[in-house]
Amino acid sequence: MAAYIQVLAALLMIVATGSYAEILETKLGKIRGKTETVNGKKIDVYLGIPYAEPPLGYLRFRKPVPKKPWTRILDATEFGPSCMQVFFPGMADTLPHIDMSEDCLSLNVYIPESENKVPKAVMVWIHGGGYAIGQGMDYPCEELALHGDIICVTINYRLNIFGFLTTLNENAPSNIGLWDQHEALKWVKEHISTFGGDPESITIFGESAGGSSVQHQAVTKYNIGLVKRAISQSPPTFSNGFAFARNPLRAAKDLARNLNCNTSDNENLSDSLKMVNCLRLTPLEDLVNKSMELLQPDISNEDAGTVGPIEDGDFVPYGMKEYFSAFKPKTNKEMDEAFNKVDWMVGSLTEEGNLFLHMAAMAQEAYGYNITSGIPEDIINTKLVMPLLKGFFSENPEAVKKHVHDFYTHKTDPIENTLAARDFFTDMMFHQHVVESSLAHLRSKTDTHKSTTYAYLVSHVLSGKSVVDYLMGFSLPSWTKGAAHGDEIPLLFGTKIVKEGVEFEWSEEDQIAANIVMTFWTNFAKTGNPNQGLPLEGVATWEEFTKDKKGYINIGKQTEMGYDLLPERMKLWMYTIPEEIERDRRNKQKTEL
Repeated sequence: MAAYIQVLAALLMIVATGSYAEILETKLGKIRGKTETVNGKKIDVYLGIPYAEPPLGYLRFRKPVPKKPWTRILDATEFGPSCMQVFFPGMADTLPHIDMSEDCLSLNVYIPESENKVPKAVMVWIHGGGYAIGQGMDYPCEELALHGDIICVTINYRLNIFGFLTTLNENAPSNIGLWDQHEALKWVKEHISTFGGDPESITIFGESAGGSSVQHQAVTKYNIGLVKRAISQSPPTFSNGFAFARNPLRAAKDLARNLNCNTSDNENLSDSLKMVNCLRLTPLEDLVNKSMELLQPDISNEDAGTVGPIEDGDFVPYGMKEYFSAFKPKTNKEMDEAFNKVDWMVGSLTEEGNLFLHMAAMAQEAYGYNITSGIPEDIINTKLVMPLLKGFFSENPEAVKKHVHDFYTHKTDPIENTLAARDFFTDMMFHQHVVESSLAHLRSKTDTHKSTTYAYLVSHVLSGKSVVDYLMGFSLPSWTKGAAHGDEIPLLFGTKIVKEGVEFEWSEEDQIAANIVMTFWTNFAKTGNPNQGLPLEGVATWEEFTKDKKGYINIGKQTEMGYDLLPERMKLWMYTIPEEIERDRRNKQKTEL
């Protein structure tokens, strides 16, 4: 009876939203999708397709296992569940549903109906969310696919402890979430031709932690031949360690202790196999509840453990931080071999640091200020800036804090000082990696591999609330308005990123910017050059990033070229501060000798 009701519900949903799409026969089995009409154009969508076996029981904390064939027709007319996470307040306003499961390794395929029967370029979206939240269904890809006549794929991958808990050995391998992404790319490579896609033209793109994931996927040896192009949107900086977990083994042991896995025969948790087997047997609800503490780590404690990608010498090569350093760049043949084969696009937004101000707003009651009037200087330096610096510049945080104060947060007006703190966070966390990753891509190239390098800056300010406003469930003061972290997402995916009925202000200027972003992105995916393909009138030609000019396109009121992004501020983070830290390290070594 339950199965009958499920089938009836699916039929009613199809009647309400469109019709069944063609049943496709893949190497794994038959798939039934649905056809939607968007802005008068038809698009076939296949949702919730499993690309790996359910990572349950024995497979918890293990690398993904490729999906086995199925015998019945797979119904792909509804999104699968999100991977396990803690939902933020505003996520219910954007998601089609809030179902969660460990059995979440699925992907969604969007295929525009067109007269052009040539295999289409493929764009695979990797969502962000700090490796702790997010899901593919949060990014409806109909408008982008129709705009550029490309096939779009969005994916789920395991998050938080389920995707990144590790014992640093085979008992719980590192970077499971990145392996999930790789498994999804393998699935796309093998099966996308059935959907009309070109398996030789796969572009990965993603934002924030998704942008960092794109960076990881672009330089790993495992993706050579899988990925042709990569677009990294607002990736956190690699060279200073912001994009990596710290003390992951400690994080795993802390979780195990909280769940009473330090049993009499393994009190110090030195037997990692026993520890992981205990965690595999732990009920899901207990595991999720205890792991919530890992989502809010004490970043001021340099010994605290966090979860996320780490350098493991396998999927993520050792020396990743040095590879992306502008101060002391180190070559790595393995990473060069992958990176130089990929056309590279990377960028950020002018006010990324509004994310920092959202976090500050959440702490205002505890620290005794009202962010509406700005944050006092002493609070910024001692309660907000210093904890970050202790966590990531532990060798000499005081010296870095002095630079931050002298360069940014020395202003007397609280609002001016708060905006300066936003600039500090934007530069250190995001702008720096745009420049450093572009330089690294240039260094990776050889005479035989002529891949392209493009950088961008989005300065267009959305007419309505920012994306993070929706996510967090509250808005910042009006004087913080800017192109904030994540605000290029509606420019890329359209206004369907929120549920029908949820207010989403959208102006003619927003639509013009969206047309530019969607055109540049899909042109790049198809040709490796954002200027080739669909035409754009009244828009500057996007020049490549070079060592001498460091060009980037600025997408704002006027879309025009800029050169050498914020040179003095980038010099501070890429050269001055690393140089001082290195000098202090050498002096300390001499003193100890």
